Amino acid sequence: MKRVAIGLPVFNGEEFLAAAVESILAQTFTDFDLFISDNASTDRTEEICRRFADRDSRVVYVRQTRNIGAIPNFNAVAGMSHSPYFKWAAHDDVLAPTYLAECVAVLDANPSVVAASPATSLIDEAGTALAYSREKEGMIDNAGNCWPELPEKNGDLVSSDPAVRFEAVVHHTNLCVEIFGLMRRSALSRCLPQGAYLGSDKVVIAKLCLIGPFWLGTEPLFYRRCHAQQFSAQIMRTTAGTSRSQWFRGSSKSAFAHNIYFEKLILLGAYIRAITISDLTRRQRVACLGTVARRAASRKVWDTLTAPILALRSVRPPGPASAWR
Repeated sequence: MKRVAIGLPVFNGEEFLAAAVESILAQTFTDFDLFISDNASTDRTEEICRRFADRDSRVVYVRQTRNIGAIPNFNAVAGMSHSPYFKWAAHDDVLAPTYLAECVAVLDANPSVVAASPATSLIDEAGTALAYSREKEGMIDNAGNCWPELPEKNGDLVSSDPAVRFEAVVHHTNLCVEIFGLMRRSALSRCLPQGAYLGSDKVVIAKLCLIGPFWLGTEPLFYRRCHAQQFSAQIMRTTAGTSRSQWFRGSSKSAFAHNIYFEKLILLGAYIRAITISDLTRRQRVACLGTVARRAASRKVWDTLTAPILALRSVRPPGPASAWR
């Protein structure tokens, strides 16, 4: 068994897939397996994956017989091995050659650390770093989308206090690049499966931080690609339950549960459940619940949840609220 397992879920990723896999196979730390789960792609994804699998024995390629949904595919690759360390990879992101070496060294030296996450640089389709806009206070991609400036103000993820770490996740983590960090398997296993709803990646990070501290690097070793074809970016721009359910689960049967308003309730409940089942002191538990309450109030979750009721009563609802993560 290799020391590191990397899980790469993909659906129709032919444009950037080869660059992502090449960057993984070029790591200076070589004791890893790469598990690719192809979610029944209809483009050249299968051809590209099989070529890498034939070339390098570390690549294990699995093709799903049907589209099982993005989140089940993320869970699938996480369950394909039992290596001590695990990392999710995206088909359109790129790693610096020393990414794994640095993260493994951190986890080896610090048994209490649950995840190692180097600094991240946001890049465009061509691999060029995004430019910062003072006017929009964020990084702008070629489609005009505004992304959070990195690093985010969540440095307290390294704190020894789980309540402080939890607040850093809930209040100061938006892009959730830490979900692609190198994680300690024993900790991650307690946080799975990832839920099929908007913000479930942030819930996994929250669960992890309640178990132990993170390590946040200062050198950019992770290049997160921002482009118009991103499924996650597209799905967060729609409130339609049918299309959201199709993306998250691979089926539109649960469309009602994926209404954006209902998903906010699911996310709220997931945070609360994470707190109640974690090994915390009473003080820490109360502090974490207070963090969730303040977040709900600051994002006017109640107004958002009552919007559908007001609409049914032919009363103009409040303006659309941003996704509550």
